[in-house]
Amino acid sequence: MTRARFALTALGIGLSVVAIAALLHAVRAGDVAEHLRRARYGWILAGMAVTVFGYVLRAARWRVLLEPQAAVPLGRVFGPTVIGFLAINTLPARLGEFVRAYVLARLERLPTAGVLGTCAIERIFDLVFLALFWVLSLLFAPFPEWFRISGYVTFGIGGVGAVALWLLHSRRQAAERFLEGGFVSRLPAVARDGLRRVVPAFGLGLTALSAPGVLFRAAIWSAAMWLVNGSVFLLIGLAVGAELPLWSAFLLSFVVCVAILLPSSPGFVGVMEAACVVGLSLVGVDRATGLAFGLLYHLTQILPLVILGSFFAIRAHLKPSDLTTEAP
Repeated sequence: MTRARFALTALGIGLSVVAIAALLHAVRAGDVAEHLRRARYGWILAGMAVTVFGYVLRAARWRVLLEPQAAVPLGRVFGPTVIGFLAINTLPARLGEFVRAYVLARLERLPTAGVLGTCAIERIFDLVFLALFWVLSLLFAPFPEWFRISGYVTFGIGGVGAVALWLLHSRRQAAERFLEGGFVSRLPAVARDGLRRVVPAFGLGLTALSAPGVLFRAAIWSAAMWLVNGSVFLLIGLAVGAELPLWSAFLLSFVVCVAILLPSSPGFVGVMEAACVVGLSLVGVDRATGLAFGLLYHLTQILPLVILGSFFAIRAHLKPSDLTTEAP
């Protein structure tokens, strides 16, 4: 692990510890345990099933973005998708993004950097929909200043990322010429050769940016995926007896996803629960109920990934070293 990733991992673990300590200080364990005891677990099972369906939709979107490179059947995209998100939830420094690109590239004999380019486009779509959910939330209720600021930051990150990817795609030849001279020419041979190999392949993965039909279909799949993912919050609300308005799915999707974009420990332990408590407090849910909600929501997110991700990893004959690869 590089020093930067070690520092990022240490920071993430520190933030998770702070989140857990704050939660333990804010609620009584007995109250949370009572909410968990009284929870209706049929709704939680439904939440897990809907979560799996959300990953099917995510795989369908990824398949569309891969079309300019290769026609990959949905069934062969779903496995690397759940393997990658299992890695995101278990490996430090969000290495899972590299893992899912690596796994799909290995299975389909595609350049890993090219597949990683499609993952970058996916993240821009995700940020766009999170920003849209932020706007929709503001239509229903006034929120504190921190909520407004976090929305502006999300808009900014998404905009900068989209512009950067477009420039790399539209000026790919200029980027490749840059690799032949200037600062890059003074890098060590290993780094220089790696960049010369990776950048053109990554640019190939951005080909979807010049295909309006591909982008439109990817946007439709994104909308369906985020609506399905948001419905899980409503199901967990039913499980703990919290009467959540329908629009709270937009609010919670934004708050939780923005929180887990921050550095945290593997599995987002503590951070995801704290985000649920904070998000639910904005719609009048008490902290004990919010923490029970967060624990059960976290269960719906991690258990299906552990089961399906492990199954597909074994099926693909992946070794532990394959799941800790750092090279795109």
